[in-house]
Amino acid sequence: MTLPMFVANVLAFAVVVASVRLWRLAGSGHTTTLSIKIRWATVLLLQPVLALLLYLTLFPYERSGESAALVVLTAGVTPAQLDRHQQTAQQVGQIVALPEAENFPGVQRVPDLATAMRQYPGSTRLQVIGAGLRLRDREAAKTLPLDFDAAPLPRGVVELWSPAQVRAGARWSLHGRVEDTGGGVVELHDPGGQRVDRRVVDKDGRFVLRGSARGPGRAAFALRVFDARQTLVEELEVPVLIDAGTRLRVLVLAGGPDPELKYLRRWAMDAGVLMHTQISLGAGLQIGDGAIAFDAASLRTLDLVVLDERAWRGLGASRKTTLREAMRGGLGLLLRITGPLADTERRELRELGFRVDTANVAQSLSLPASLFTADGAETTTTSTAAESTDKTITLGRQPLRISSADGVALLSDDTDAPLALWRSEDQGRIGLWWLSDSYRLVLAGQSAVHGQLWSDAFGTLARARRVRQPSLVDHDPRSMQRLTLCGLGDAASVVAPGGGQTRLLIDAAAGRVGCAAYWPARAGWHVVQDGEQRGSFHVRGDGEAPGLRAHALREATQQLSVASVSAAQARPIRMPGAAWPWFFGWLVVMVVGWWLERRVLRGK
Repeated sequence: MTLPMFVANVLAFAVVVASVRLWRLAGSGHTTTLSIKIRWATVLLLQPVLALLLYLTLFPYERSGESAALVVLTAGVTPAQLDRHQQTAQQVGQIVALPEAENFPGVQRVPDLATAMRQYPGSTRLQVIGAGLRLRDREAAKTLPLDFDAAPLPRGVVELWSPAQVRAGARWSLHGRVEDTGGGVVELHDPGGQRVDRRVVDKDGRFVLRGSARGPGRAAFALRVFDARQTLVEELEVPVLIDAGTRLRVLVLAGGPDPELKYLRRWAMDAGVLMHTQISLGAGLQIGDGAIAFDAASLRTLDLVVLDERAWRGLGASRKTTLREAMRGGLGLLLRITGPLADTERRELRELGFRVDTANVAQSLSLPASLFTADGAETTTTSTAAESTDKTITLGRQPLRISSADGVALLSDDTDAPLALWRSEDQGRIGLWWLSDSYRLVLAGQSAVHGQLWSDAFGTLARARRVRQPSLVDHDPRSMQRLTLCGLGDAASVVAPGGGQTRLLIDAAAGRVGCAAYWPARAGWHVVQDGEQRGSFHVRGDGEAPGLRAHALREATQQLSVASVSAAQARPIRMPGAAWPWFFGWLVVMVVGWWLERRVLRGK
């Protein structure tokens, strides 16, 4: 039962009780003149009137509201925007300024939007002007239809996406958009100040830059934006956490030495891969890291086995069966095809899901230009990727055509012809690789591309390991702004740059996801401690990267504007009426009723 209904029932009961009392008093009187009877009847009829007036005093009748806009100024309001809306605001509503807005004469300042809406309850819609609403005001804005007049975005970077964490030895990409640079170029510099990529922005101001993750740790890359006149417009820090991750344990078997293995071992050392190599020289002789037992127990300790067709040929039937069983249990397998295959081996690969046929195809190839970047540490290229050294690097492949019904391309050439395929085998994965000489990339000064090819291959095929790690939900974390961390346990805490530690309170409504809110007070790297798990995330200062902040506010406010259209159509706007007329009427009727009742009682 609602409160108005409860009050109505109480008042109805009071009317009945008062009416019964008055009826008994009227029946016990000795004077039965017509005037006294009329007074008794009048007092009796006034009881429901009094109850109705009291009810309307407590719950005034709602009326349809006229459109009255509450104009809200946020940061970045231009004088032209204010002039355009000020006259309208004086006619149909009120104009207020939030704390982050500039000072304008005659404009009332409010601490937040909810306060402004309480001060002006007759407002039926919101007109937001400027950069947009911050997080503290968005919940209140959902209750009214909202129109948004966005301020122009500042010059410089307004959109930026980069991975918060990359694996050591891998390549990573930086996507973004710049505003009002008239074309121009963008450059990516590594923590040592060396330029690693340089691109011309497209007509929409968008760009893609690529960098290389060297050793594990926290890295601060720099993004520099230049306009068409080569004038520096903005420089932003791009924080990247380079993680060594779980070190992969890889067994490499080869039927003989070749340059590919030499540079593969060098990359594995830089990337932190635990690689055990066995190279056969024939007649039972081997070089490398020494023999290990090739059985089910040993294979369970490995993440990936890499072997060429000669090593595959020398395994024998029993060890091939052991390897396939280990692969079904999650082990990854990569078979490098460096020479001709016998019919027996083709039949075995067909049983593994690959069809291998000899083909009359060009054995020289080039890799896609998108793989290459102007790496200042290795090349002298300073323009776009089309001018990179990829056009002069000629690689080789085996004259084969390999297909698989459920295979996925692991690597393709510049004509989109596959150079490596992989497919799932129960819980594990198996891949075929017939690119012959990727080591030539290193000799041509493109060691980053060489490392990316093998990092992708190992990362795709290696045994999957589930590791719970704290993660930051917010895309652009800022100091003094609420952040959301997920993947946490009950004992999770955050260590700020200054050394202060904050215990996190897990939200019970998040369920097994394990999320908590956190308000960073300082910019810089923060460490999440959750038992044995540790993670890091970077927080920008409130005043850093103004273009990114302005774009985020604009996007969030525009989403509120779109959502408010359907809400306004679904719910008519109602406004509470004034209570004082009903109270005044109740007071007058009560005095009249009391006076009549006293007259009747004195007239007995």
